[in-house]
Amino acid sequence: MYCDYRVATTSPKTMLGLPEVKLGLLPGLGGTYHLPKLVGYQEALGMILQGKDVRADKAKKIGLVDQVVDLPSLETVAIECAKQLAAGTLKRKERKTSWMTWALEGNSIGRNVMFSQV
Repeated sequence: MYCDYRVATTSPKTMLGLPEVKLGLLPGLGGTYHLPKLVGYQEALGMILQGKDVRADKAKKIGLVDQVVDLPSLETVAIECAKQLAAGTLKRKERKTSWMTWALEGNSIGRNVMFSQV
């Protein structure tokens, strides 16, 4: 998660999440810190607390990955994205927030309500 740009494949085997939670371990390397910044608290809490996995198409929809490609073209696309990032021509898109997301995450009252439910 601590990357500037993420590319995933459309393969049915591609699953993203925090699998260490299913073993009773706290996610390491900043998983609990970086995941909510990427996908928002609503999506992140299910992954952090329950160990839910997401497929690549949903990961792109929620903002966990930036691009989803077919498996044979993964290496080519990843190298091209790295070159564009190094040149400064590729920028990560900011996550769009709906009014509901703002109501629950964008202010202290909404966060207090959300975390009291958790």
